[in-house]
Amino acid sequence: MTADERPVLVFDVNETLSDTGPLHGVFEELGLPGPLAQTWLSGVLREGFALAVHGESQPFAVLGEAVARSLFAVHAPDRQVEEAVRHVREGMQRLPVHPDVAPGIQALADAGFRIVALTNGSEATAEGLLERGGVRQHFEHVLSVDDAPCWKPAPEAYAWASGVWGLPLERALMIAANPWDLHGAARAGMRTAWMDRHGAPWPGYARAPDLRVSGVRELAARLCGDAVGLRA
Repeated sequence: MTADERPVLVFDVNETLSDTGPLHGVFEELGLPGPLAQTWLSGVLREGFALAVHGESQPFAVLGEAVARSLFAVHAPDRQVEEAVRHVREGMQRLPVHPDVAPGIQALADAGFRIVALTNGSEATAEGLLERGGVRQHFEHVLSVDDAPCWKPAPEAYAWASGVWGLPLERALMIAANPWDLHGAARAGMRTAWMDRHGAPWPGYARAPDLRVSGVRELAARLCGDAVGLRA
């Protein structure tokens, strides 16, 4: 596989590259159960998807703060609500990358792959994450749907990104931990790789991914050692 034949590697950011586990501790610091972090994150995505259905969009931070306020109306934090909202926002902004990200991205970069990021979060948050993880220099673009018509998994988000990286969608491989992202990418014409970090079953209602890996290190091993690069 020559450099011209290789797909552009498009990484989702939240949960795929970032380790959201520490968010449990952020909520515990507010005197709340740690699993409410996943309730909050799922709620933010739900609101973003609902807007995308109508071709509308709001920044992740705006939705994140609104969902946090609604959540804190039911589960009272141990401090003023606005202070608690700020605590969650700041916790999201200091998440680390998964341990496999740095060596895996380095291997992919050494092999000559073009690497970009496409996130439903903010560009600044994604940039900070990749800088802290020591891999920002390997990403040709860090793209946020803040500049797109609407959030992933709407097809307009992927189409907008392909215009930035300058290749058609069929020349790109979307890599994500969330099946909804990959289903949307596949429907838009991209090839897909599932970052199955928890050994979960693939949901039968979604289009099956072209590749299934446990992390970025395994992805690099599969792509760099496979003449086709996309065999599952």
